[in-house]
Amino acid sequence: MIDSTSDQKDIPWLYFISSTSLVMSITALLFRWREEPMISFSGNFQTNNFNEIFQFLILLCSTLCIPLSVEYIECTEMALTEFLLFVLTATLGGMFLCGANDLITIFVAPECFSLCSYLLSGYTRKDVRSNEATTKYLLMGGTSSSILVHGFSWLYGSSGGEIELQEIVNGLINTQMYNSPGISIALIFITVGIGFKLSPAPSHQWTPDVYEGVRFVREIPTSLSISEMFGFFKTPWTCRREMLSPLGPRHNFYLFK
Repeated sequence: MIDSTSDQKDIPWLYFISSTSLVMSITALLFRWREEPMISFSGNFQTNNFNEIFQFLILLCSTLCIPLSVEYIECTEMALTEFLLFVLTATLGGMFLCGANDLITIFVAPECFSLCSYLLSGYTRKDVRSNEATTKYLLMGGTSSSILVHGFSWLYGSSGGEIELQEIVNGLINTQMYNSPGISIALIFITVGIGFKLSPAPSHQWTPDVYEGVRFVREIPTSLSISEMFGFFKTPWTCRREMLSPLGPRHNFYLFK
C-alpha cells in the first residue's frame, strides 16, 4: 500500500518496514513465551511453547533473508515491492503451518508458502534457466500437494469425517480404525507428499535442476527453504503427540505397529 500511494520509490524505507515488522513479530513472540497454550480460529490454530520455537526460527530466517537480498535485487533490477511481499507472505504461511491444528490448515498454510516460492524462483523472467526451474518446481509442487491431499482424504474417511487432529484420534478409536489398512495408506501418501516438498532422498531428483536455475537460491542462503522445513518438521511431531496422548500403551502398539 505504501508503494502504490507513494510517487517516489523509497527503497531503503521498504527494506526498513519489512525488517521492522519481522523484528516486532519476534519481540511479540518472545513476550508471550510464558503464556498458557490456547486454541483459536474455531480449533484450527493452536499456540504453545513448542509451536513458538519453530515460529521463532521461521521469523529469524526471514529476517536474515531480507538484508541478504539487497544485492540480488540491485543486480537483477527487478521490482522490490513484490519481492518483499512474497517473502512476507511465505513467512505468514510458515507461521500458520507451525500452529496448524487441523488438516485444512496443514494443507493451506504450506500452499501459501509454496505459491510464493514458485513466484520467487521465477522472479528473473528473462533468465531461461529460471523459467525452466520454476516449471519443474511448480509441477513437482503440484504433484506433491495432490499426493498429500489424497493421504488426508484417507485419514478423513477413516476417522469418521473429522479434520482436527485430536478429533481424528478420537474418531479412529471410536470406529476401531486405528489398525486398518486405510491408516497405513494415509500415512504412506502423507509421507510421500511431504517428502517431495522437502526433497530428502530419494525424493530429491528435481532439486538440483531447480537450484541450478534459480538465482534466488544461488545468491541468497536458503532461509525460506529452511523455514518451510521447520514448519513441516513440527507437523508430524504434533500429529504424533496428539495421537499418542489419549491412547495409552496398548493402543499405541497397534497404531504404530
